[in-house]
Amino acid sequence: MEPHQHDPLEQLLKAGPLQVPEGFSGRIMQRIQYLPLPERDSKPLEWLQWLALAGGALLGLEQLTAFMFGVWLAGSAG
Repeated sequence: MEPHQHDPLEQLLKAGPLQVPEGFSGRIMQRIQYLPLPERDSKPLEWLQWLALAGGALLGLEQLTAFMFGVWLAGSAG
C-alpha cells in the first residue's frame, strides 16, 4: 500500500530539515525572563512528606503481616 500524496506527515518527511535562522538561540535566550527562586521555607512540607512515607510503610507492613498470617493459617489448617 503506497502512502497518500496528500498526507501532511509524508509531505513533512519529504521536505527535509528546517534551517534555523542566524542568531535564533541568542534571541530566544534574551526573551527568557529569569524568575527569582522560591524561598526555601518548606520544613513543614518536608515533615508531612516523611509522615506520609512512614504511614505508607506501616500500612504496607501491616498488609504483609496479614498476608503471612493468612498463609500460615491456611498451611496449618490442611
